[in-house]
Amino acid sequence: MDTTSLHNVVLFDGLPDAAIEDIHRRCSWRRFAAGELVFDRESDKLDVFFVVEGRVRILNVVSEERELALADIAAGNYFGELAAIDGMRRSARVVAIEESLLASLAGPAFFQAMQAYPVIAVKVMERLTRIIRDLDVRVTEISMQSESQRIWAQLVRLAELDADGGGWIIRDVPSHSEIAAWSGTKREQVAQAIGDLARDGIVRRRNATLVVHDLQRLKLMIGYQNR
Repeated sequence: MDTTSLHNVVLFDGLPDAAIEDIHRRCSWRRFAAGELVFDRESDKLDVFFVVEGRVRILNVVSEERELALADIAAGNYFGELAAIDGMRRSARVVAIEESLLASLAGPAFFQAMQAYPVIAVKVMERLTRIIRDLDVRVTEISMQSESQRIWAQLVRLAELDADGGGWIIRDVPSHSEIAAWSGTKREQVAQAIGDLARDGIVRRRNATLVVHDLQRLKLMIGYQNR
């Protein structure tokens, strides 16, 4: 695979090769190390970024001790379009969570591409609609659930069927810091919330896996409603 190609970016699906090459020529390219800041909140840079390799995380700062993870952007996807569209400062920060190769397109050039290729504009609108819907759910959870409930809700989202045992498990359990970022809490609160579940027999550690013995009870504890 050509590691400096935009052909695998979903935003450009259906575009003629010539159009993709035109956008490619306008891009700048940079490789980011894991943990490196791509841009910070309040940055006035308007570029749109395309993840060619790796993965980045969009974060919002809640306090000096707490960050809220908003989304992980994997290879083939893009981010930063809000600033390109409205010309305002960044509303969140972005950090590479593994070594990543990013292509960036200046905001005005991105806006021109949306005008020149309406299929891009339609896909951007569809993505913005999904973002709004997802944020509606997150805001509701944060406003209506306790910190423990938000942590438990994140565990429910991570749980998957165990093909071998038939129950529910969380493979390669994320660190307490990771879970805290997604639930808008602190590491200490994550440790306590998971410990409470273990004492009640709802979950059990099995090496790097968390076995969920009673998923239905866990859902009831967080007020789960078919999410």
